[in-house]
Amino acid sequence: MTHMAVKHNRGSGRCYLSQWRTYRRDGKVVSEYVRYLGLCPEHNAGPSTSVLDRTVHGSSYRAGAVRLLWSLADDLQFRASIDRICGRDSDPSEPSPGQTLTAWAINRVLDPASATRLELWTPTTDLPLLAGVSADAWAKDTFLRALDRICYDDPALAQVVDHTAELEETLSAGWRERHPLLKGTKEVMAYDLTNVLFFGVTCPIATPGRNPDHQNRLQVNVGAVVSRHDRMLWRHFVYRGNRHGVGTMRNLLVELQRAQVAPGLLIVDRGLVGREIVEEVRAVGWQLLGGLSRSSKEVREILDTAKLRENPSTFVQKTRTGAIYAAKVRARLWKSEQEVVLYTNAEHAMDDRVERDRALSMIGKVLDTLSEKGKDWSEGKLHEAIEGVLGESAEFVNVRVRRGGATPRVAWSFRDRAVKAAARRDGKYVLLCTDPGLSAAEVVEQYLGKDFVEKAFRTFKSGIEVEPVRHRRERRVRAYLFVCGLAYRLEMALRWKLLEGGVKPEDVAEYQERLLEELGRVERTEVRLGAQARTWYLNVTDRVREGLRRLKQTGLLQEGPVATAVPA
Repeated sequence: MTHMAVKHNRGSGRCYLSQWRTYRRDGKVVSEYVRYLGLCPEHNAGPSTSVLDRTVHGSSYRAGAVRLLWSLADDLQFRASIDRICGRDSDPSEPSPGQTLTAWAINRVLDPASATRLELWTPTTDLPLLAGVSADAWAKDTFLRALDRICYDDPALAQVVDHTAELEETLSAGWRERHPLLKGTKEVMAYDLTNVLFFGVTCPIATPGRNPDHQNRLQVNVGAVVSRHDRMLWRHFVYRGNRHGVGTMRNLLVELQRAQVAPGLLIVDRGLVGREIVEEVRAVGWQLLGGLSRSSKEVREILDTAKLRENPSTFVQKTRTGAIYAAKVRARLWKSEQEVVLYTNAEHAMDDRVERDRALSMIGKVLDTLSEKGKDWSEGKLHEAIEGVLGESAEFVNVRVRRGGATPRVAWSFRDRAVKAAARRDGKYVLLCTDPGLSAAEVVEQYLGKDFVEKAFRTFKSGIEVEPVRHRRERRVRAYLFVCGLAYRLEMALRWKLLEGGVKPEDVAEYQERLLEELGRVERTEVRLGAQARTWYLNVTDRVREGLRRLKQTGLLQEGPVATAVPA
């Protein structure tokens, strides 16, 4: 037989009722909990404010990472700068251009895969609340109109008006003013170029070109200048056509002068250094450090004739499988005597030889296949196909096309002398530095340390996922790349503040990634306890608290009374 009973449980000065069931099983009395009945009216007479009998919570919104990046964007003055330069006469009923593009940049950092659904992603976050704009106002056209505030077509001028240079100059100057260089140090910047795959087919600044993935696709050529001190982006450039030559340097020098950046050391990659460029850089007060292209006849002569003794006085640093040695040498360059730095890298020498042997072996196999495949082709068609196969390796292969049905149609052999000459240059490089105060070892260390600009491109492509560019109009391509630049600035600002908070340089990348990941799980919800309404943050871990402490953002996720209504 089963009996039902009500139990009284007392705690915190209150009495609570619960229903229990009792019955016999195997000769023993067993009690089971059935349900909670609430407060006992006899023992809880009178008003009470310490416990509320009903809790109701609303929807939750992504808050942690969004709020942190919004705070960083305010420190970087994103909204203020964009609205001052581009926000005049904007529609007051929708988010301002500064608010909209800041939200877009935050999206590129946190969830670039949702970039084509910004109007759906934004209302799921705290961005509408932070901007003080209704969630319904973040439509797709809102984001596109904000892009058109940055760059737009001017019918009167018949050209694109681009505000990105003025905006980036303002943002970079503001960052350096708030985060100055150490006393006595000069700015060290690195400049490099990359290509970004393009989705459209009609944009005038997208052109066909080679890329690391060997895809036959249109691409936009992008240059960037990054500070070595804090990895902050100073400027980016978008070039029409194939602009991988020294001509891009002149554009950079003009911008350096216009922005009145304090002269320092400018590091560039091989192929961007020429006699005229060196003179022009010196004229504006900067020092230049760059690699000289090994395809130049004069540079090849230096590599063939200059001697570098590998001993303790020329040792620079150890590599995984060898070492780097460097020394200053006098050599003839640009029809005059110049002091250059010659350095060798044993690891690269091995890589150069293996890569050349692999490429030549593949060329030989392709030529054998072409000889059989093209036995009935005309000589002109065969020569054209052979040129496409050889490419930059033509100096290493001697090829002859046979006439009159003779087989094989293509006769070829390796030019052993040219291969051996190239082998003597393996792992050798020539650098030019206009600053005589730097030793050979310091020149090499500065040059090899310029990989921070290459890491910036890697962040653009793998983290922010800048490519493929999905806009077709030139003005929107340029504005979109500016937004990606904003996202990069957010990442570098967070990195710098973590370093200031005591995170070790070798650990900061992983720490930052994990912190953003855990902050991305923090959600805000509005909870109503009877007549009271409070803001709670869910999933706040110890790592999140520690990260906010390092960033001096301990009040970022402050719980308390609801000050503003939760966006619909």
